[in-house]
Amino acid sequence: MKIVIENSTKNFESYRAQRVKSLFNAEDGSSFKTEVNINIEDMDWGIGLIVGTSGSGKTSLGRQFFGENKLYDLYKGWDSTKPIVDCILPNGDFNQATGALASVGLGDVPSWLQPFNALSNGQQFRAGLARLVTEAPDEVVVDEFTSVIDRQIAKVGALAFGKNWRRNKGKKVVL
Repeated sequence: MKIVIENSTKNFESYRAQRVKSLFNAEDGSSFKTEVNINIEDMDWGIGLIVGTSGSGKTSLGRQFFGENKLYDLYKGWDSTKPIVDCILPNGDFNQATGALASVGLGDVPSWLQPFNALSNGQQFRAGLARLVTEAPDEVVVDEFTSVIDRQIAKVGALAFGKNWRRNKGKKVVL
């Protein structure tokens, strides 16, 4: 599969933009292009990982991989008038919801009784993972997987994510 990423913005000509170009010998910062060959068409895979520095095109690759509508936002769509335990599988099995919370490392039971916006960044990340693994879409791209959490929480989250997705069919990409 060949993916071509081309992003562009206006080539700004303000005083500061011109000065930055002069000081750092940067002619133009308005365009980004990269081509990637990912030979996965015939491979049997379930979880993909795309890594790179900030601005290297991970999000753009993720968007093109399955399409814009497969990009999952762990922080979006929470009802701030309800505790998170009511927002994960609201019409589903209570044990599955609480099991998902525990499996992603959010075992602090009092936090289950708080709304999403009252949680810390790490707790929000893990609550989002719990909701994602219970929804279990066939294809999903998770962007900024570890950007707001510390290394230990990232490890726990990655292990839980992998373990839960191995139980599910489909393809998942983590950026």
